[in-house]
Formats: sequence, structure tokens, C-alpha cells
Amino acid sequence: MELKIPKISDLNPLKQKKIPLHVAIDARQISGWAEKNNKDEKEVIVKNIEQIDTFINYQIKHSLPVLTLNISIDSDDEVTAMTKFFKQLEQDERFTKNNIRVFVIGRWYDLDTELTQCFKNMMEKTRENEGLFLNLGVKYDGQEEVLGVIKLLAMKAKAGKIDLEKLTIEDVKENLYTSYFVPPNVIIEPSKEYSGLLLWDSKGANIFQTRKHWLDLTTEDVDNAIVWANRE
Repeated sequence: MELKIPKISDLNPLKQKKIPLHVAIDARQISGWAEKNNKDEKEVIVKNIEQIDTFINYQIKHSLPVLTLNISIDSDDEVTAMTKFFKQLEQDERFTKNNIRVFVIGRWYDLDTELTQCFKNMMEKTRENEGLFLNLGVKYDGQEEVLGVIKLLAMKAKAGKIDLEKLTIEDVKENLYTSYFVPPNVIIEPSKEYSGLLLWDSKGANIFQTRKHWLDLTTEDVDNAIVWANRE
């Protein structure tokens, strides 16, 4: 099935000025929040899942065409909690009702088999949806993504399938995890340093550094990032 991704020309220019086509949020940093807020690890994991769910609802509420959340799944407890969460999402009517297609990008296939099967089920269940697009970065690293493309193109060149002298920017884009999607208009970083989220596509993006922990991020912060990105 060919993806029908909204193009800028398809949207009302005034609406586009308010709502970007693609917002990406680095949501991996959950360490340190527990000690600061006197919480234990299980409470942190619950809060992390609540945050993910909050921003799924934000995407729906504002009809945000593409949302990328680069999430943390490291410890065994996180894997267990995320497995339970994704099993619930499989039955969640929001994805059908709002025509949301889910993609999981990164090296997620290295995780626990039960969790990876949940990812596969979610992507399969929503593959016919073409309204909104939710990307979940799992074990995602921007530099590793670009390196993977370089290796793949080198292999194709070695096999005589492509000519490196004729290689284009578009050829690289076509082999990225997010090859189907427009580059992000806004990248929201919880720290003062850019994480490399969607590294190849980050050119031209407005990088909004909240200096606020992901678990403290609010939908109002995203609103502020969009207003800032629309500044004259």
C-alpha cells in the first residue's frame, strides 16, 4: 500500500503556519527524575508511559500529521511495562477511530521477543491507516541510522546495483527509517544539547531546547515550541 503523506501544498497555508507537518520529541532521558522527585523506578516507568499516552492524545487533538517520539526502553522492568502498554494499544480504538498508522524505528528488533511481537502487531494492525502517523523511536540513534544507510549503499554499489558517482541526497533519504515522511519542522530536546534525533532530516528544523526533563514536559511546552518555530 502506498502511503499518502500530507504535503505542504495540500494544507491551508494559515493552518500550516500554526500546526507543523512533523514534530519530533526526544523522550529517552528518564534517568535522574526519580531522585529529583523522590520517586522509585517503577513510578518513573509509569510516568514515562503516561507521558507517551499524553502526547498521542496531543497528536489526535491537534491533527498533527506526523509525530515522532524517541522513547526509552532499557531495563527489564521497562520492557515488561512497555509490553503490557503495547498490548493495550493493540486494542485501543483511538488508532482506528483517528486513522493513525504506527511505525517503530530503530534497532527495536534486538529487544525481548514478546515486546517486538507487540510492535509488529501494532504496525500490522494500523498499516491501512493513512490519516496521522506516529513514529516511535526504540533503540534509535541518529548516527547509527546514517551509518546503516552508508553501509547499505556501499553494499549495493559493490553488487553493481547503484553507481556511487550518481548518488543523490534523495537516494540517502529513500533508505532511512523515515523515508516516507517529510523532515521534522520542530525537534524538541529536553536538554541543552542536540541528541541527533532524525539526524539526516534535521537540516532546516527548528530545534527547541526546553532544558526540562521529558517526564516534566507538558503539552503547553509543545505549543510554545510551535509558536517559537513560527516566529517571524
